Parts: sequence; structure tokens; C-alpha cells
Amino acid sequence: MDVDAILTLLRRADLLEALPRTGYLYSRVPQPESVAAHSYGVCLVALLLTDTILKRPDPPEVDRAMVLEMAILHDLAEAMTTDIPSPIKRFMGREHVKEGERRALEVMVKDVEPRYASVWDRYEAGDCLESRIVHVADSIQMMLKVLQYEVAGLGDLRRFWKYAGNFDDQGIPEAKALLERIREHHEAGDWPSGL
Repeated sequence: MDVDAILTLLRRADLLEALPRTGYLYSRVPQPESVAAHSYGVCLVALLLTDTILKRPDPPEVDRAMVLEMAILHDLAEAMTTDIPSPIKRFMGREHVKEGERRALEVMVKDVEPRYASVWDRYEAGDCLESRIVHVADSIQMMLKVLQYEVAGLGDLRRFWKYAGNFDDQGIPEAKALLERIREHHEAGDWPSGL
């Protein structure tokens, strides 16, 4: 075990706590959630979604550990690249951003667990159920947060509702139901208190 490498990775990852989700900054949301808070939310949504899928009468095989690894790692590289919002990615080219994120992730994990880079690659490829769960969990968490900000009267978040990609259910019926209910709350202009 390389103690210093682990501590270096943890120190870098800790930067995610101070890094705001810049898409919300562009939408003029004061003090938006951090990338770390978003990542935690994605992990929770992915876990709940996985367990819901596994309750089907004839459930597909789902590797819960892989889902959680992908969810934890999906934005880790942003500790080095920052959270680049979608409008900027369009100008830079999404493939260039992903290449940069892949290189950053590789630097972060190479002395701790190089396998994490291949987990991230599988997530990015989006060609397995585990990856699709995490991709849609990312959207569900984001749209829940957008709804929360909107109901609180924070920022101009209309662009999030207009982009169809934010509602891509990845062919998962349980995710479709969640996204539809989020849209219903948006249309009603309400969001129940969590207390």
C-alpha cells in the first residue's frame, strides 16, 4: 500500500467539495451545490435505482458494486479539470474535454488503483446497464437539484428543462418514471419539503 499516493488522491478529491457546479453559476444560482455534493447525490440515486430495478419480477443482472464505483468515479477528474459546463464543452468539443478528463483521472489513480481508469472508461462508453444507470442517475440528481433551485426562486434554470438530453431515461423504465414525476413537479411549480 502506497500511503502517500492514497493521501494525494484523497487531497485532490477533497477539492471537489469547494468546486461549485458551474452550470448553476451560469444560471445565476447563488452558492450552488459542489461537485462533491452532486457526486454523493448521484451515488444515492444510482443505489436506489439499482435496488428498484432488482425488485422487478424478472430482474436483469446488475453489478451493484460496479454501479457504485462508476458513480463515485464519474466526476472525480473534475478535481483537476474543474466542472466544465455544457455550453463550454460544445465550443471546445466534448471529445477533447473527455480526453482531458481521462488523462487527469489516470494521473489521479495510477499510483493507487489503475483499474479505476478502466471503470471510468466503461462508464463513459455507456454500453452496459451499470453505466446507463449511472448516466441517468446523473440526470435525475441534476434535475432534482434544478427543481429545488427553481421552486426556491434561485437563478434562471429554463435551459435545463429545454434540453431533451436531461430527460434521456437510458431505456430504464424506473428512471423514466422518476424523470416524468420531476417534470410534473416542475409544471406544477412545487417540490415537497424533505423534512
